[in-house]
Amino acid sequence: MQDRTLVHAPGRARHSEGARGQAGLESSSNFPEMGASAAAVLEAAERLFGERGLESVSIRDIAKAADVSISVIYHHFGSKAELLRTLLRLRLSELGRMREAIFTALDAEPRPELRRILYGIIAPVARLKAPGSGRQATMQFLARALVSTLPEVTEEGDATVRQLRRVVRLLERALPELGHAEICWRLHFTFGIEHMTHWDDQRLALMSEGDCDGGDVEESIARAIAYAEAAFRAPPARAAAS
Repeated sequence: MQDRTLVHAPGRARHSEGARGQAGLESSSNFPEMGASAAAVLEAAERLFGERGLESVSIRDIAKAADVSISVIYHHFGSKAELLRTLLRLRLSELGRMREAIFTALDAEPRPELRRILYGIIAPVARLKAPGSGRQATMQFLARALVSTLPEVTEEGDATVRQLRRVVRLLERALPELGHAEICWRLHFTFGIEHMTHWDDQRLALMSEGDCDGGDVEESIARAIAYAEAAFRAPPARAAAS
């Protein structure tokens, strides 16, 4: 029988957090910022990029999937690179909005709670993969985009990373005993936890011979938060001697 003790403790923090910031985790799968034809292009592009990879999809492929002419895509976006840049910007902005309610509330606290900060980092992506969310295409696209070296992708990603300085400041107030560099290292590794937890749950199922269900969103969030919290509360690391 599985030991659920580890799951329930973070779960209580999660439910409390959800009551305060649930609106920030709600999201729509369409593109309300765009007109109908542009939205159709973005939805088709997101699905194809996620299925085939960013480099393998052509403008012609996207036009066919969206049932529009190639000229419509060039009218709205100008190029495949700009289409990809726009799509990634919209999805990263969506994740930012999902985190905003949580981080705004934490900004007002003299010493914000570590678990609530970690919830704001880890939970939004997990919500995209919740059963019935209809966001599989978004998950697949983000999984490919965040490891891409295409210039248009890395430029958008770098802009988002700069926004993490706000999270660094929250963590510095939550853990004043840790220095700036130590906080940044641990936050860097925490995003690795987020990526592996939500985009590679099949590895977990294979490794555990089916004993662990990475598709259980609530358990996934709870365990990821518990692990990250333990890492942040560990003593400062010492650099290896040269």
